[in-house]
Amino acid sequence: MAAVRQLAARAAEVDAPVLITGETGTGKGLLARAIHRASRRGTRPLVSVNCAGVPESLFESEFFGHRRGAFTGALDTHRGLFEQAHTGGLFLDELGELALPLQAKLLVVLEDREVRRVGDERVHRVDVRIIAATGRDLELATSERSFRRDLYHRIAVLRCTLPPLRERTEDIPLLIDHFLCQLEGTRGVVAPKLTAAARELLREYHWPGNVRELAHALESASLLADERVIDREYLEAVLTSRRLAATSPERPRYSFFGSRAEERSRILSTLERWRGNKSRAAAELGMARNTLRAKIAEYGLDAKRHPVE
Repeated sequence: MAAVRQLAARAAEVDAPVLITGETGTGKGLLARAIHRASRRGTRPLVSVNCAGVPESLFESEFFGHRRGAFTGALDTHRGLFEQAHTGGLFLDELGELALPLQAKLLVVLEDREVRRVGDERVHRVDVRIIAATGRDLELATSERSFRRDLYHRIAVLRCTLPPLRERTEDIPLLIDHFLCQLEGTRGVVAPKLTAAARELLREYHWPGNVRELAHALESASLLADERVIDREYLEAVLTSRRLAATSPERPRYSFFGSRAEERSRILSTLERWRGNKSRAAAELGMARNTLRAKIAEYGLDAKRHPVE
């Protein structure tokens, strides 16, 4: 990370294109914005676009703009992303997901520094600093011919690779404190304290979702916890619940497909396992605490008094 900071500082001093690589959730967007803010263009906009989310049919309109009446539905003249970012920066997130035909069109603009709106005869000069990010290995993609080599070399003038969180566990205590403090400012909650064992669990965890997963896990734990002190067992339940949700995209929130008797039994056994602690039971079940309370009332449950049926 010291090398990353050093390269980022150097990138802010010059105006060359930057390619940021790293796994999902490592903070590539945050680094891009930090480089832009520290650069001479920092007072100008940094326009962001997720390349994976732009349909091929809309690429030219989105990036280069269009004139009113250029096609059906073009009710007004539209400035494209390059014009919006003029004298500032353009952040191309998920660049590696851009289709080959679109890569060629992007390369032409980067080399000529000119755009022509769809349906327009005029050419507009643009002065834009490019910062791109990707989770793909673009060197491998160029050898497989799924990414243009000339575009790769045009953009990767300065390359910065963010290491995954599991390779920089010494940063985790600082990140924990940062995110808990951030929660107090953005969510209006009193951030809970973490026991030493809970903090150690966060250092031991593999973090496949990297920094973003750590932030979301702390947010979930803080908002659902009844107590102001979070221990290791509670965090284990939260992480287990999030891991199950991540591996079951078709059921991202709690749902139960079975009889009412089966659902009642499952909820009651979870409550008993956690000795009636609703926050921890809710975290394991993958539901909001209020939802669990509604279920308890619906089924007339008392984890401390009723055996599992």
